[in-house]
Amino acid sequence: MKTFGWILLVIGISLGIYGLTMDVSVAVPGFSDKVNNLGLLNNRLVYLIIAGVLIVIGTILIVNTKEESPIMKKNRLFFVVFLLLILVAVYFKFFRNGFSTIGGTDHDFAVKDTGSVTKIFIANKNNQTVTLTRKSKGEWLVNNKFSVRSDAMNTLLYTINMLDVKSVIDPRSWNTILKNLAVQGVKVEIYEGDKRVKVYYVGGETADELGTYMLLSDPKTEDNYEQPYIIYIPGFDGYLTTRYFIKEDDWRDRTIFQYYPYDLKTVSITYPQSDSSFRINVEGKNHFMLDNPANGMRAKSMDTMAVKQYLTYYQSIAWEVTAITPKKDSIISTPPIAIIRVEDVKGKVTELKLFHRLAAASAQGKYGVDYTYDPDRIFALINNKDFVVVQYFVFGKILQPASYFSHR
Repeated sequence: MKTFGWILLVIGISLGIYGLTMDVSVAVPGFSDKVNNLGLLNNRLVYLIIAGVLIVIGTILIVNTKEESPIMKKNRLFFVVFLLLILVAVYFKFFRNGFSTIGGTDHDFAVKDTGSVTKIFIANKNNQTVTLTRKSKGEWLVNNKFSVRSDAMNTLLYTINMLDVKSVIDPRSWNTILKNLAVQGVKVEIYEGDKRVKVYYVGGETADELGTYMLLSDPKTEDNYEQPYIIYIPGFDGYLTTRYFIKEDDWRDRTIFQYYPYDLKTVSITYPQSDSSFRINVEGKNHFMLDNPANGMRAKSMDTMAVKQYLTYYQSIAWEVTAITPKKDSIISTPPIAIIRVEDVKGKVTELKLFHRLAAASAQGKYGVDYTYDPDRIFALINNKDFVVVQYFVFGKILQPASYFSHR
């Protein structure tokens, strides 16, 4: 045991020297001086504790072991195994995940399994909030009212999965950054079922716009950790603040029509101020019937290819923004430009009423014409509920006259 004691003593002294001489400072971008890192200081402390234990045990074995007694010889293996178990326990406690340059859990922003996320709550300092709730695989609702834009949702899920620490922050700047987070930061809460698994605050961008200031909180107590970090997504050049937006309208799915041709049962467009109205009834593959929705009079001739081409236009039709105007009531009381009515094979009916939008002063002289009405956009009332703005660029292809389907 005396030899074993000398081995432990040498290991302990070596480990102690390493711990005392190790560099516990790190460089911080934008600062000439290095700063002490809490994670490395924690590693040094653990090294010194282990070294002290080994030195004490080794010294005891050297001093007290003149000649091993039969009992000591008998229990030597037990003693060695016990010591090894202690060292293994220390390893799994402190070093299993490697020697990080950042200590603790105050930098663990990423959600590893976004498939388990059921709710995301975002709030700003003006008491504006938005709640995104998963209803089924791939389907999310904003504030339990509207479907969520898939592109925005996929971007957010990717973001919360890929968050990583870009660099630590000089402690001299902590107070300034924490004050900015308190005033301008956005709070994010992430849930898996009823369990809140992440809480953090998203601040502004760094000077180079390649990182975002963030602060993590304990999801159980909501107590903020002391140290903020500069966070980024590896491989992405930019900041992340804009991905955590609050406005409900920005999260809404703007899709009006998204149908393959044979998912449609009836498509009709009525022009109240002209005789160009038409209705297409889809009766089967390559079988259509074209008539006038006002009197049911069937068209004498029809270009089947034109009908098939026209129905493909309903695969992706969306509105642009919610219309905000005090003149809504007076606008929707005027005769519409057109009324679009679509019924799918499941019986779902969607009706749009389109109305002129007065041209802004900036539109005068556009394309060499002085316009009374906006040449690019019109108002749309969807199912007598949502009042939105749509683009002629999107809707122009479906606003065809009945003559469009005649043989050319």
